[in-house]
Amino acid sequence: MRSTFAVKLWVQRSYLVSSIFTQFLPFRGTQTQPRHILKMNEAFLRYDKGNDVFNISFRYVDEVVKIDRQFNFSRQTTESVNSFLTRINTNVCKFVNQKIQRKKKKNTSLEISTLPLDNVDSGKIMLLKDDVQVDGNVLCKSLLQDSAELKLVILGKTYDVKRNLPYISKISLPASMLVGFPTYPAKFESMYTDKKQSIFNWYRNNAVKNEPNSWTHVSEGYLYVPSVSDIGCNLKISCVPRNESDSGTSIEVQSKGTVEAGPGLCPFDIRHEFTKNKLSGQSFRIMSYNILADTYTDSDYSKDVLFPYCPGYALDIDYRKQLILKEIIGFNSDIICLQEVDSKIYERDLLPSLSMLNYDGVFVTKNEVSEGLAMFFNHERFEILNIESRVMSHNVNSPKFKAVWDKIENEKMKERFLSRNTTIQVMMLQSKENPSEILIVGNTHLYFRPDACHIRLMQGYYIITYLHEVASAMREENPRCNVSVLLSGDFNSVPERGIYRLFTENYIPESCDDWRSNPEEAVKNVSLTQDLRMSSACGTPEYTNYTPEFSACLDYIFYERDKFEVEQVIPMPSKEEITLHTGLPSVVFPSDHISLCADLKFRE
Repeated sequence: MRSTFAVKLWVQRSYLVSSIFTQFLPFRGTQTQPRHILKMNEAFLRYDKGNDVFNISFRYVDEVVKIDRQFNFSRQTTESVNSFLTRINTNVCKFVNQKIQRKKKKNTSLEISTLPLDNVDSGKIMLLKDDVQVDGNVLCKSLLQDSAELKLVILGKTYDVKRNLPYISKISLPASMLVGFPTYPAKFESMYTDKKQSIFNWYRNNAVKNEPNSWTHVSEGYLYVPSVSDIGCNLKISCVPRNESDSGTSIEVQSKGTVEAGPGLCPFDIRHEFTKNKLSGQSFRIMSYNILADTYTDSDYSKDVLFPYCPGYALDIDYRKQLILKEIIGFNSDIICLQEVDSKIYERDLLPSLSMLNYDGVFVTKNEVSEGLAMFFNHERFEILNIESRVMSHNVNSPKFKAVWDKIENEKMKERFLSRNTTIQVMMLQSKENPSEILIVGNTHLYFRPDACHIRLMQGYYIITYLHEVASAMREENPRCNVSVLLSGDFNSVPERGIYRLFTENYIPESCDDWRSNPEEAVKNVSLTQDLRMSSACGTPEYTNYTPEFSACLDYIFYERDKFEVEQVIPMPSKEEITLHTGLPSVVFPSDHISLCADLKFRE
């Protein structure tokens, strides 16, 4: 909840997009650009049928001139083989001749001949198909669509052309790396690659001791948690991309910065003591968390007015995302519902990291807003049957909701409801251990204005009737299965208000105070009923959102109480922990909300 927001700011950023096929220079000193390590006798061809462009890379080595250089070409499929080879000739000869001239200037006694400028017609640079020289007038396209064996000959060096091997086009390490918190590639883009089958290795050096090229192997895997011994060190990651049948050229990249000390023990580390073990059988764990979108912290207003007590570095998303990911991972949840998720954080951080830990994820933005809702599930325990999402204002014609909607006579209220982009996200999951159990899991983040209890109440009614419709349809499709409903999110509503009563008591009378939260938009002569018997798995804590100006219980995990038992509620942090740094977020709390987590069990 942003109770002090007059307007939520829309932040636009521009990003420079660089070419995938940059020529990488040999690794020297503290070079931080990615370096592909190609085999000397292989050329790597990348081409997908139907594309107008193909790309090829090879490593040219000349021990006499002391050259070890990778060349990368992006060419049109409609050009002739001679045109393609001429481009190779021009680039290779230009580089080699420049190298020779520099050496001659340094040592006039050297007798090294420059390369001739035309090596194509003489056959020193050519393309072979099944060991027969290809006619230079043939179009490259015809060879790309042919599965025949190709070889590239360049100045007496023969390269076997490897087609569409796993290839990493972009990789980099994050700017911020903290002891005790997971680090991973900040960017990882690849082709023909299965990241789970790829091989990752981590190394550290000691920049303080001026040992930039002295690397010590420290770990394997996509995620690495730096230790105290890494403080002040650069990190390097290497990756051999792989898929089910092939391995590609390896790549490595070094961090620009060094590992720094983290904040130490965080309150969620204490909570993790209750979730060390993963669940199985009839039990599963679910968590819900508003992670505080970067778009709402990356402004002077946020830093100076909303969260002035939080150090600037601790508001920065590069810092916070490390804490968020560690907190999420440590709960060992089977189902994860997140709110206020920046689209880039989902794409670059949450999904890549959690997918390596056997989670699948879905994400939806709220129309054109840069943040939205994300859900993850453990695919070792659940199979996804379907996913849906609705912007409530886009569909008010579902039968049960429309019956109430049509009774509302206040047009100002209706206009305000229809102006919101509030979304409900739904996953349908089937238990792999208990195939007769199907879960309908909802995730939402309701409108936050203080004078909008009536809007939230109608949004809550929309959600609960929609989930009931989805569950009914699923029961018709799976008559032998038990279909149950769960609903998590930031409801921006305290337990005393109508939403909580609607979900847990099934009825809201015409006299409910929520209908009159804004006098100009008051709703008269409308009552609500719903059929799902819900309870709050984590009860009603004193607060799930805490700032000096506002604190309250706003977040819930609702469940059908006749379908589940609550086996464990992960204890909330104490008030002393929360207020140690005045409020949330802080150096040890990455959000202004507190995560909820509970263990549920299917009733037999």
